[in-house]
Amino acid sequence: MRIGFNARLGVAGWGIAFAVPALVYIMLFQLYPILFSFYISLHDYDLLSDPVFVGFKHFANLASDRAFLASARITIFYVAYTIGPVLLLSFAIAWALTRVQLSRPYWQTLLFIPSVLPIVSVALVWKLMFNFPGPINATLRGLGFDPLPWLTYGAYAPWALVIMSWWHATSYYMIIFLAGFLSIPKDYYEAAAIDGASGLQVLRFVTLPAMRPTIALVLVLSTVNGLKTFAFQQIVTDGGPASATQIMTLLIYKTSFSYLDMGRASTYSVVLFIGIFAISLLQIWLMRDRHD
Repeated sequence: MRIGFNARLGVAGWGIAFAVPALVYIMLFQLYPILFSFYISLHDYDLLSDPVFVGFKHFANLASDRAFLASARITIFYVAYTIGPVLLLSFAIAWALTRVQLSRPYWQTLLFIPSVLPIVSVALVWKLMFNFPGPINATLRGLGFDPLPWLTYGAYAPWALVIMSWWHATSYYMIIFLAGFLSIPKDYYEAAAIDGASGLQVLRFVTLPAMRPTIALVLVLSTVNGLKTFAFQQIVTDGGPASATQIMTLLIYKTSFSYLDMGRASTYSVVLFIGIFAISLLQIWLMRDRHD
C-alpha cells in the first residue's frame, strides 16, 4: 500500500513538472500581456514618461472616437465579406476532393500550398498583381473592361484585400472540411442509395447534417482569424488609401507605435479581445453541442 502511494505521488509529481513550463509560458506571454493591456488602458501613457491614471476615460470616449468607429466598420466589412465565399469555396473544393480517387494526396498538397507560403511573400505578390499595370487589370482589359485602381481608390482597396483573403484562407479551411467529409460513415450514403435518394437529397439530409459541427467550427475559426488579421492590410495598403483598409489590428499598431498613445491603443486591444473571447466561447458551446 505504501509503495503504491509513493508510485502515485511520483507520477503526479512528474505530471506537475511537465505542466509547469506550459503554465509559465501561458502566464508570461498570454495572461500577463492581457492584464497589462487592461492596466495601461486605464492610463495615459506615451512610452516616454510614467503612466498617468485616467480611469475609464478611454472607454468612455470610444462612442465618439471616429478612428475607432471607422476601423470597427472596416473590420466588420472585411470579416463579413470574407466568411461566406471562403465557406462556400472551401466546402466545394473539399467535396470535390472526396470524389477524386486518383492521386488525391497530391491534389490535397497542391491545394494546401497557399496556407503554408510565407504570408509576407503572398502579400507582396498580390500587391504586384493588383497594381494598375498588373496582371489582374491586364485580364480585365482582355475581357473588354476598364482597368481599376485597386490599391489607390478607397472604394476598391477593401475589395482587393477581401479577394486576397479568399485565395489564402480557402486552402486552410478546405483541409478541415475534407477531414469532416472523410469522417462521415459510408453506411449513411449506402442507406440513402438503398432508399433511392437523389444527389440533392443526399446533400440535404445526409451530408449537411453530418457536417454541421465542422461547418460551425470553420465559421467560428474564420471569424476569429478575420478579426485578428494584420499582415495583408499592413503590407499591401498600410491602411490606405485614406484609412479605407485600416482594420482594428492595424489601428492598434499605429496608435501605439506611430502616435505613442498606448492608453488608447490598449483600450482598442481590450475591446478586440472581448469580441474575440466572446466568439471563442461560442465555439466552445458549439463543440459541446456536438456531443449532446
